[in-house]
Amino acid sequence: MSKEATIAQAKKLRQEDQLEESQELLLELLYDHPDDPLVLYEVGGSYDVLGEEPEAIPYYQQAIAAGLAGDDLQECLVCLGSSQRYVGEPEKAIAILQEAQEKFPANRSAAVFLALAYYSDGQEDKAVKLLMELLLETTNDDNILAYRHALEYYKDHLDEEWSDEDEA
Repeated sequence: MSKEATIAQAKKLRQEDQLEESQELLLELLYDHPDDPLVLYEVGGSYDVLGEEPEAIPYYQQAIAAGLAGDDLQECLVCLGSSQRYVGEPEKAIAILQEAQEKFPANRSAAVFLALAYYSDGQEDKAVKLLMELLLETTNDDNILAYRHALEYYKDHLDEEWSDEDEA
């Protein structure tokens, strides 16, 4: 079976919740293609879906270093950033996810995971602002859009409150 066919089979097994079987296929493929960026990325993804993020991280990093490109690179950066946040390294996650946003500005998933990383890093204001920006950019909900101008203001003034002293 070709590399591409093996990866397709592994993805199919993953979708069928046969995670260990998928992992076995990919590890066999890795043995034959130890420096292939796509194979490294897929092995990392396999560890990730098994809930083994610490094991996934080095494969993601190796895939990037080996020259992973295009949509696979975009997904790998998001997965790597998410995994870094999950293992308690929000600063690394922020840097990776910011890189993903810069390289792939149309990829809103990077921004969502960046908001989570901000939150994990104690930067709740940045997290809420980013999520509000995403909501306002992507929603079609008329009930939310009815408050667009107010929400645009509040996303930049999260801590601002009105008080009786303001009128004095």
